Amino acid sequence: MRKTVEEIIDTIKYLKQFTADYEVADSLGVGRGALSNAKRRDSISFIDELIMFCDRENLSLDFIRPDMPGAGKMLKRVSAPARIPEGQSERYVRVPVRSYPGSAPGVRVHEEVDTVVIPRDVYGEGSIVVQVSGDSMEKLLMSGSSAVVDTGTKEIVSGCLYAFLMPWEGSVVRECVSEPKGLSLIPYNKNYPASSVRWDEFDPEMLIGKVSCSVVNVFR
Repeated sequence: MRKTVEEIIDTIKYLKQFTADYEVADSLGVGRGALSNAKRRDSISFIDELIMFCDRENLSLDFIRPDMPGAGKMLKRVSAPARIPEGQSERYVRVPVRSYPGSAPGVRVHEEVDTVVIPRDVYGEGSIVVQVSGDSMEKLLMSGSSAVVDTGTKEIVSGCLYAFLMPWEGSVVRECVSEPKGLSLIPYNKNYPASSVRWDEFDPEMLIGKVSCSVVNVFR
């Protein structure tokens, strides 16, 4: 599954700050008519050019992934530039990416493992950016990607994503479903079983915060 050709073109325009489709065609090295036809038919007839474009621009093909159903529809996604574009320091900010216990091997508690440039409007007071490790949320949050967590939001709403620090498992991100007897924690990867925590066993300190945004791993 992938995004439509129109969505792919729009993503490239956003990343490269283009305003017209012909700029995308020129950047990819395909004919303007060919790109227009591909857009009309929603058929990627320029995959080789797209791969070469990504290699040349130091990009990943992750941006052609579709928005996923379920919790993914409630999770905002942003594509971040490799650096703050000139003259746009008011729009973007570079922030640390932190690791929690169990989220990356060999790191200390809350250790800064990287930095990432993201739009300021998704990084508010109380926000942190955490590193995602493992494939339990694969296709929604990929291993090695980053997620923005609002540590000020502690109220659990069913169907939303939350980051937890579990004593027996380390840090995890799960879709939550509030039930009378406890909290169901649901991984996106169906190869992983869901788990649950009884309310009388739930410690509010386990909750890091609500996952408000994922940063698509566009730049390698």
